[in-house]
Amino acid sequence: MVSSKAKAYLAITTALGMAMLAVPAHAQEAETKEAFASTDIIVTAQKREQNLQDVPVAISVVSGDMLERSNVNSAEQLFQRVPTLTFRKGNTNKDSALSIRGVGTISFSSGVEPSVSTVIDGVVYARTGQQTSDFLDVERIEVLRGPQGSLFGKNASAGVINIVTREPGNELGGYVDAAWYEGNEYRIRGSVGGPLGEGIKASLTGFWSQFDGNGRNVFNNHKVNGYEHWGVRGKLIAEPTDALKITLIADYSKGSDNGYADSIGTVFSSAFNNAVFIPSLAPLTLDGKNKDIDNDLDPYTKDKNSGISGQFDLDLGGATLTSITAYRHWYNFQQRDGDFRSDAPSYVNTGTASGDVRSHDRGDLKFDQFTQELRIASSNPQFFEYVAGLYFYKTKEVDFFNRTVTACTASTLPTVGGLTPCAAGSSTYTTNEGNADFTTKLTSYSAFGQGTFNFTDAFRGILGLRHTNDKVSYDFARRSTQATAFSGVNPAFASSGSIKDNGWSGNAGLQYDVSDDVMAYGMYTRGYKGPALNVFFNMQARDTGRIDPEKSNAYEAGLKTRLFDRRLTLNLAAFYAKYDNYQANFLDIVAGQVVTRLTNAGSVSTRGIEVDFNAAVTDNFSLSGGFNYTDAHINKFICPTGAAVTCADAINGKPLPFAPKYKGTVTVDWRLPLGLDGFNVDLNSSLVYQSRTQFDINQNPNAFQSPYAIWDAGVTLRTADDKYALSLLVKNITDKQFVIQRIPNGTSFMRQITPRDAERYVGVTGRMNF
Repeated sequence: MVSSKAKAYLAITTALGMAMLAVPAHAQEAETKEAFASTDIIVTAQKREQNLQDVPVAISVVSGDMLERSNVNSAEQLFQRVPTLTFRKGNTNKDSALSIRGVGTISFSSGVEPSVSTVIDGVVYARTGQQTSDFLDVERIEVLRGPQGSLFGKNASAGVINIVTREPGNELGGYVDAAWYEGNEYRIRGSVGGPLGEGIKASLTGFWSQFDGNGRNVFNNHKVNGYEHWGVRGKLIAEPTDALKITLIADYSKGSDNGYADSIGTVFSSAFNNAVFIPSLAPLTLDGKNKDIDNDLDPYTKDKNSGISGQFDLDLGGATLTSITAYRHWYNFQQRDGDFRSDAPSYVNTGTASGDVRSHDRGDLKFDQFTQELRIASSNPQFFEYVAGLYFYKTKEVDFFNRTVTACTASTLPTVGGLTPCAAGSSTYTTNEGNADFTTKLTSYSAFGQGTFNFTDAFRGILGLRHTNDKVSYDFARRSTQATAFSGVNPAFASSGSIKDNGWSGNAGLQYDVSDDVMAYGMYTRGYKGPALNVFFNMQARDTGRIDPEKSNAYEAGLKTRLFDRRLTLNLAAFYAKYDNYQANFLDIVAGQVVTRLTNAGSVSTRGIEVDFNAAVTDNFSLSGGFNYTDAHINKFICPTGAAVTCADAINGKPLPFAPKYKGTVTVDWRLPLGLDGFNVDLNSSLVYQSRTQFDINQNPNAFQSPYAIWDAGVTLRTADDKYALSLLVKNITDKQFVIQRIPNGTSFMRQITPRDAERYVGVTGRMNF
């Protein structure tokens, strides 16, 4: 049988090979390349094309070329290039999340939306997990920092990641590249596009990637934290008249991940742990560098993402009317070892419940969303420039979750530290399970508008407003083989309900051109994030109440400058934001299992200073990067009703999770003419620094990552016409180990997740443009 890997490779290479054979010789000549170093960046942060330096919003922009040179292929790695962005890795894609300026929503609940909105080619992705696949043919990524509720909606209360993919060219052409990286990581990408006829052009892009993994399951010697991904995207643009542009996009991707593995990094000391638990985990080395696991069930995640969208842009003369209609489907299956070990270091607690011998979790979700946006935007410079529109958003998530638990109920072994170990032949075991089916629906309507008043050529006022109406509903049913709770599973429970709410978001500000190359602005933003429901496998009656809307007041002042004959852009922003009814996650104990509970946690705030720069030192040498200081902390924490874990006032004033106080990046690109006829050399290097990061809102003293810096470098030999290129890349040159998640597992041990880039590795890439 032909493997899915081979099928994907064959489909992509066949399509590209046929297209290349069809390309006439004159079309294979490389087009003239833009200047190697440029500070002129166009963005669509306000729903229309503008120069970055003219937009009164703090924005970080990363080009697709830079992502490709640095082997940054997904949102998981993007945080290395954007100082104010952090990524929370979950056990599966659906539990991963992004934060900006320290603010983000992380939850297992199906009834809550993210705080950072992801928009790809004008389409909002309703769940963070939908966009954890590989980036595909990216033109640029714009990261808008702070609440963006006026133009982008309620799930943009912390910011927006706006991804713009490349458009088909006006001449037939494309590229294909292949890469190998140490550790058996392979990548193949390719694209072909051009005109299909008068006023019509199209492109087809595909990728395949595979990685064995950076860890090992000592139980069966299988690799973990690896993956196999592939996908395709087609884009067609038709301009039947000078006034009408039609863009149709369809995409499909599939991913299989043998992770994300929860390695055990620290075991909390006790007589039982020292005598039973730690020896049972040999040969694992339980420290911050451990990437291996000992599980009798390999972690596994399967994802399928697909969608289609149609955008119509009609030029009305003084304005452009835009309609974007989109449907997306997401399927996710996941399994993991719920007790994080294989051999049964469990016990009977003689006073209460029995400990687990084996706990296995399996679940899947089917997620569908439909969105419709209709907007009008002024197109000519005039006194009043505007964007206004209507937005409709509907999602449905259908979940199934199973937890199977084999528990030791009696033992003849002697007690250790007051606890009795279990072992085969000396204990009695029982197997029970819980199953839950639940459906969550969300419907949202909104009307929005933002206007710019050009009082003079240099002085402008900005006013924006959005009204949003939300409804969230759910149906839930859990079945159990036990009438009472057992480890990790609550008794049978059924519930249904719905909540509604509405709210205003908006912004107001002033913008002043100090000179042709210096712009200053000040902005107030009112943020709104809709109500939520805490719908998850182990929910009880206490969890059926509404989670109130999250509201924020944010202030930002900025300066955008172009200096030294516009060879240097230097942008600065100072910000402060306070969030009330903050929708946060609290690590709690439910039926003896650590769970993440969604709650209105009270109030939090974030403040800081950000610097972005892009310098074209010469036509062949550039520097870019940024630095930020962020103080994101808990003002007043409100303990969830019925929480088993004690909430302490001591966490007030402490940092928010995933919010390093200092972070900075710098990237160097240098093109060197070799003096050899027809060849150039490109050198690139980047450095990323991040200060100490706490992962637990309860401030567990072990749940943090120490400060670290990552240094990457690469060299590319290319022909002068850019037709052929060969690159060598070294990631994490100093071999610095770090983790991107640590989760306390009650009072027993600390789990952690180690990313691909937390070790040194080398790679080689070859590319052909045609």
